[in-house]
Amino acid sequence: MSLLYRVAIAITRRQPYVDWANSFEDGGPQLTPELADNRTIYLAPESDEEPDLDTVLKEFWRQIFEEELSGWMTRQSDWPAPLTREMFDAWFSAELADSVFDLTPEEPLTQADVDLEELAGAAGHCAWCDLELDEDAGRVVVFKLPNRDQFAHRAGLTLPLAIDDERVVVGIMSLDDSEEAQAGGDVLFRACTSRCEKAIRKAVPKALRKMPY
Repeated sequence: MSLLYRVAIAITRRQPYVDWANSFEDGGPQLTPELADNRTIYLAPESDEEPDLDTVLKEFWRQIFEEELSGWMTRQSDWPAPLTREMFDAWFSAELADSVFDLTPEEPLTQADVDLEELAGAAGHCAWCDLELDEDAGRVVVFKLPNRDQFAHRAGLTLPLAIDDERVVVGIMSLDDSEEAQAGGDVLFRACTSRCEKAIRKAVPKALRKMPY
């Protein structure tokens, strides 16, 4: 167990938020009172002084407001305007917890931690048989994507591809300005032997053709 140097703000949506979320006539899902009651936790930095809800919200209310709005509707033109602290207080209830403990500190805490762990796994294992590889062992199998822009958000991160119902191979998306990308190498897979390399070369193009673009 590990103490996090953060204070936690628990946010619950009030009726004005529910009314706004359900005002769109696009056939989308409705925000039920039960869903609105589900809390979202935001972590803010600790300070040397005793935690105070109003002080924390004074600094972070707008970030929280925008995150809550984008969680339901990404088009900012559909957001209420202008956003004010008074509106925030009317749309949300907030509670403050001044002690936050991580019960599993050995597990990834953030999406960035998960991404780094997945990247290390893909870089250190054969994509086909999952054999652990030394840095200079094996070989690298490179593929060009039909539409690299579709996966631009994964640059420098892993890109999993479903081969069939039971197998997923995980490659690494090259950085946009890398030599690999400039040469047409969009996704790189590590392989331990020529046998695994042949299997990857045969299966990955089919998997790429199945992906939506």
